Amino acid sequence: MYLGIDCGTQGTKVVLLDPASGVIVARGHAGHPIIAEANGRREQKAVWWIAALREAIRDLFSKTAYRPADVAAIAVSGQQHGLVVLDEHGEVLRNVKLWNDTETTAENEALCEAAGGERRIRSLINTTIPVGFTASKLAWVRRHEPETYARIRHVLLPHDYVNFWLTGEYATDSGEASGTGYFDVATRTWSRPMTDLIDPSGVLERALPRIASPLEPIGTVRPEVAAEFGFAPTTRVACGSGDNVMGAVGTGNVAAGRATLGLGTSGVLNLHADTIADAVDPSVYVFCGLDGGWLPTVATMNATSTTTLLQKLFDVELDEVERLMSAAAPGAGGLRMYPFFSGERIPALPRARGVMKGMSADNMTRENLMRAGAEAVAFGLKWGYELLARSFGRAGQFRLTGGGANSAAWRQILADVFDTNVMRVKCDEGGAFAAALLALTVDQRARGTSVTLYDVCERYVELDETMAAEPRREVVEQYREAFGEYADTVAHEDFE
Repeated sequence: MYLGIDCGTQGTKVVLLDPASGVIVARGHAGHPIIAEANGRREQKAVWWIAALREAIRDLFSKTAYRPADVAAIAVSGQQHGLVVLDEHGEVLRNVKLWNDTETTAENEALCEAAGGERRIRSLINTTIPVGFTASKLAWVRRHEPETYARIRHVLLPHDYVNFWLTGEYATDSGEASGTGYFDVATRTWSRPMTDLIDPSGVLERALPRIASPLEPIGTVRPEVAAEFGFAPTTRVACGSGDNVMGAVGTGNVAAGRATLGLGTSGVLNLHADTIADAVDPSVYVFCGLDGGWLPTVATMNATSTTTLLQKLFDVELDEVERLMSAAAPGAGGLRMYPFFSGERIPALPRARGVMKGMSADNMTRENLMRAGAEAVAFGLKWGYELLARSFGRAGQFRLTGGGANSAAWRQILADVFDTNVMRVKCDEGGAFAAALLALTVDQRARGTSVTLYDVCERYVELDETMAAEPRREVVEQYREAFGEYADTVAHEDFE
């Protein structure tokens, strides 16, 4: 049996995969809070993750006849970019700054300027550094908490820390490291120019973990962990990776021409690429894949959160959201929404606010408002997809995950806007399922087989043909024109 762990922002999920049937036989979950302040601070305590992991594992094994001793290997997926700093004894020195922490905006801007701008950064690490990446968090701690910074001996990321607790090993992988801002995704090595720029003293460089192979175990569970839960002392732990990388694995996005579109509160779209393009738009993040390829990625701040806001405004149940969205005709009667409620990453409008256009006495209905919100989300994702496509080509199919993937109305809108077949994956357990697949792969290879991650994904990742949509030619043309209007408006109007 294989245990997959996903340490997310809202909570920790664990799943147990039976390799014989390919079925997840049990699940466990526990939440953890977030420290949120008006200045953009978003933090958690690392001990909350471990407490949630303990609770989730106990929850899982209370629901199945299988025991922890049946687990052959474990892997972890985790929220990316968070900064975990430890002293020489492995003790966490401060709260973890998370991926959505914007308190470090000034440090990020200063870092980009000191590096010589976006093109220079791209030449050093072959990706970009948005404010959510780890680099500016380190710069912030160094500037505002110099005494804490001086005590740093190890710098880890969230899933690395869970691995450290499981095994005692300080390690990361190239996929997770891709989201730091000081890792070259082309050479898959730490970038000395960037670490020196962040910290000329050398504290950061000396504190970086080794880059482990994603297809080999980083170790076995610590004796204390084995004793606490009943795992065998020989239980292997794979390195795992960050949630964007593992999310692609969970949808079988491990071959060129495939794409994953995650439609949750925010939206994430990535393609699998065998090579890195020479010219890549600054809005595109490039992550290393676990199989030697790359995952160029775009992300939006506002996705199903848009329709959720309307749902709350109208005070209706989720089923009614689906009905409203489906009842309106494509184009929402000319109503246009720009749902930049939290600013936006794609298009790059961090200080923007939401706007509606084209309102009239005829089209101001609940149905049109809900439809316009969903269409605008799809247009924002398409904006990012066009940037990806310029450098990495187009996908033949989108594999959908997230809450929005369960909606027939959302699926049809996406198929029509992107002029591409879309299909939900059957097992939508996100990073936890991917972690279980990776644990299986690593364990089998450690036993001497030549199985690849592609082989495992082809066997275990299934698409749900009952949750698919094909583009409709007449609507595709309508949306092509509407997207052109959307892009023109975004390019020429002020949303701040």
